[in-house]
Amino acid sequence: MTRALYTILSVIAVCLTGVRPAAALDPQTPFHAMVLDHWSVEQGLPQITVLGMAEDRAGFLWINTQSAVARFDGAHFVTFDRVRTGVDTSMLVAAWADPLGQVWFGGTHGLLRERDGHFSAWGGNAVNAIADAGDGTPLLATSKGLARVRDGRIVPLAGFAGPAFSLLRVGKTLWIGGLGRVCRLPAPIDGSTLTCVGLDSAGHQPVPITHLASTDGSLWLGTHGGLMRLDGNRIVPAGLSHELDTISIESLLADRAGALWIGTVPALYRHLPGAAPERADDDDIVHHPWVQALFEDRAGNLWMGTHIEGLYRVWNGWTRRVSTRDGVADALVWSIARAPDGGIVFGTNSDVETFDGSRARPLIAGSDLPNPSAYELYYDRRGRLWVGTRAGLAIYDHDRNVTPAALSALDRWQINDIREVAADDFWVGTSGGLYRWHQGNLQRLDPDASAAAATIRSILPLAANHLYLGTEDGVREWRHGEWLQPAWAEPLRGHFVTRLAALGPGLIGIGTMDAGVGVLQAGRLRMTDRKDGLPSDNVWTLDVLDGELYAGSMVGVWRLPLVQLPLPGSPVRRVAPQLLAGEERATSLRNTHCCNGGGGARSLVDGDVIWYSTTDGALGLNTRALSSRPTAPAAMIESIEHDGRRFPGEAFDLRRGARDLAITYTAPYLRIGAMRFRYRLEGYDAAWQEAGSRRTAFYTHLPPGKYRFRVAATLAGTPGFGPEADLDMEVAPHWYERTLVRGAAFLLLGLAIVLLVRWRLLVQARRNAWLEAEVAGRTEQLARAIERLRVSNLALAQESHTDTLTALHNRRYLMTRLPGILSDNDRIGVLQVDIDYFKQVNDRYGHAVGDAVLRELGRLITEVRRDSDITVRWGGEEFLLLLQHMDAAGVMNIAERLRRDIAAQDFTDGRGGKLRLTCSIGFSTHPITAYADTATFEAALELADLALYRAKRDGRNTCVGLIVSTLLPAEIMRGPLAPQLDALLASDRLRWVRLVS
Repeated sequence: MTRALYTILSVIAVCLTGVRPAAALDPQTPFHAMVLDHWSVEQGLPQITVLGMAEDRAGFLWINTQSAVARFDGAHFVTFDRVRTGVDTSMLVAAWADPLGQVWFGGTHGLLRERDGHFSAWGGNAVNAIADAGDGTPLLATSKGLARVRDGRIVPLAGFAGPAFSLLRVGKTLWIGGLGRVCRLPAPIDGSTLTCVGLDSAGHQPVPITHLASTDGSLWLGTHGGLMRLDGNRIVPAGLSHELDTISIESLLADRAGALWIGTVPALYRHLPGAAPERADDDDIVHHPWVQALFEDRAGNLWMGTHIEGLYRVWNGWTRRVSTRDGVADALVWSIARAPDGGIVFGTNSDVETFDGSRARPLIAGSDLPNPSAYELYYDRRGRLWVGTRAGLAIYDHDRNVTPAALSALDRWQINDIREVAADDFWVGTSGGLYRWHQGNLQRLDPDASAAAATIRSILPLAANHLYLGTEDGVREWRHGEWLQPAWAEPLRGHFVTRLAALGPGLIGIGTMDAGVGVLQAGRLRMTDRKDGLPSDNVWTLDVLDGELYAGSMVGVWRLPLVQLPLPGSPVRRVAPQLLAGEERATSLRNTHCCNGGGGARSLVDGDVIWYSTTDGALGLNTRALSSRPTAPAAMIESIEHDGRRFPGEAFDLRRGARDLAITYTAPYLRIGAMRFRYRLEGYDAAWQEAGSRRTAFYTHLPPGKYRFRVAATLAGTPGFGPEADLDMEVAPHWYERTLVRGAAFLLLGLAIVLLVRWRLLVQARRNAWLEAEVAGRTEQLARAIERLRVSNLALAQESHTDTLTALHNRRYLMTRLPGILSDNDRIGVLQVDIDYFKQVNDRYGHAVGDAVLRELGRLITEVRRDSDITVRWGGEEFLLLLQHMDAAGVMNIAERLRRDIAAQDFTDGRGGKLRLTCSIGFSTHPITAYADTATFEAALELADLALYRAKRDGRNTCVGLIVSTLLPAEIMRGPLAPQLDALLASDRLRWVRLVS
């Protein structure tokens, strides 16, 4: 293969991977501030000891472990062991990926090659290292010298005698580490002159040079006796430190930023030109990590393979944590503010501290505050620092406490937010209400608020006397002295509102504890939550920078382009935020824990950096370090599992066995991001199936036919999906599923159905004749039964509406008839009759005589009624008459006639004697207002009852009416008429009516 062709293939390889070379790890970032991801056997690594790594053209990371080779796509491991490959893949120490997509491995059993998931053993001598021969083919450092692969076989190279342990290509020059020497071989490697420099072993056995690295013109040599370097024609100790000069070097790597990474058993080191080596502490990785392999991928991430802890990925991250290692006294940070001099101020759980960019130092001791917990920070227009604590407020002018005595009234409350709207005009949100400090006066403005609504968590000034307030019971509004509940905020009722923020012109963002993010526009609210794609329903803080919405939440910091945030009235759609820092439990993500609640100063936008308060110091998110939104990688179909066997992800015919299969797919992505997949089996699935992070599609009992399986991947924060992968499948029919067999079966079935139908028709005809006769007889019986039932129902209805003692109607009858009576809107006389001293009859003669008297009274009342009138036993000795189409004079005449008849009637006393009784009658007329309904009828009853009471008070045995002179207005009907009686009589709206002798 020519060098030109090799160059073309290299370019094609980069294009196919879709990955541009990224910047290396930032040399200015201390190691403890970098981000480490960790994987071990719990996450799928075959074994804890990692011996070598390589990244292939597709973007997979290949990992040599002591037990087997693993392929890593950024989230999942696929193990290639002897059972799967048919060859021994254990104890491989070397790995190299060529431009054609093949991966070469070396170990004590010689050379192996992987191509499209298939392994083949090439044998040969033990392979210690593999490098590019210069033309895209592997060059091997073996136990017998150098060799290369040519024309499908391993070919030894002359010129280098003895074992070779390491290889390094620097430009056109190849460096070879041997036993006690390092050799230089310029291109082309065939037939070139070899130049070697020996190591002065001073009478000791020569040591192998197992690792090589080059930085800034220096060649570094790793040996079991220490780190060395090539100084002209001499190999000398590296001189970086006594420990590195004497300890066994387990791995070496020079990254593209020029940093030298040195792996040893006790620790990992990083050396930058002109600086002392930086040692990674035990807290940064683990105690004695034993870093055996180092690899830098195309994205600029550093991968570390350890002897006892598996695999690590180290990357710059987008964050800078400032915590106890940077001088912070208390790691629990509640609030962050920018000082007038440009410094950053932290409010911790114990004090207030200032950060100058490198170290944090005390600013205000906790003992000098009303409460040590600095929950809220705010710098006013005069440069004074307001410190809101969990119990009170303090104001500092530089190092001098200038808190007015009047503010001690806030010592009972937690201070959650402070806003200055004008000179000496501050709004203070507390756990005990909303306060205003104005020209030396402190005033609470929500004394009647509930406990939840009085817990003010966020203040958004809209004007000098107009605020929106986030409370633990939704959103409230303060406008020109009025405490309001906006109608648009009703969906937030009962929810803890954590933050109100202006997102843009006419756009207000609302963060909540458990309901997601709200957007307010033109008096309309739109909520977006987890079911719409947010990482969590919790949001502590909202900030907008360069058109991106940044949110701090319990699960971390995420960002979303502001234009993608659903607005009120917009169609339903899912959002795809990008999670930037958080608790990635699956990979034990470190150094990015975020975020916690706090006061209004939970976050701070400082240029390109957004600071967040966390439980482990302050977290600075460098938005400039964030690359452009990631591009979703191309999906790949790995394999098909069917009938207990695994097949490659190629066109597939399912001809026998069960119709069940599992299709495994992936998308290699070694950068940072959570992958999500969707797939569809055309010809079977009606729509795309959302698989989330799952990487296997299962199908059971597939019908025969031709199908195409399609799959695509996307990343959190990426609006679309990447390139699809697909494969064609065919499910062959069984013999009984073939068209000819099915046609014959359908014909036979049709004939059988015709015969069956004819037989059923004959049987049915005979049965129908019998049924018709039966139905006729039963119909006649049913008609007679229905008639009997109708007569019984009429009797029951009559009985239910009749008083059994007097044969008069009862109240139920009146309630049934009343709507029809009132609908005529005609005059009705309402007449109440009460027998005077009826109790004495029962007491003296007994209840049997009383019942006989009541029956006789019922007869008398019935005699005076007309057909259109209604007579009701109202209860006990009381009776009610409704006289339809009758004015007051007619009602008076009927009442007087009834009174005289009762007074003249002789009632038997049950002992052969006679009784004489009298009655008192009160009456009124209806309607009494311009409209008639049940309520006005009840008012007419009340007037009749008042008239009856007047008749009894006037000596009984008399008739008294209380009628309206003019129709009463509606407002009088809103309450009882008895309390208004004197006023209504005085105003001549009501008048008494009596019979004039």
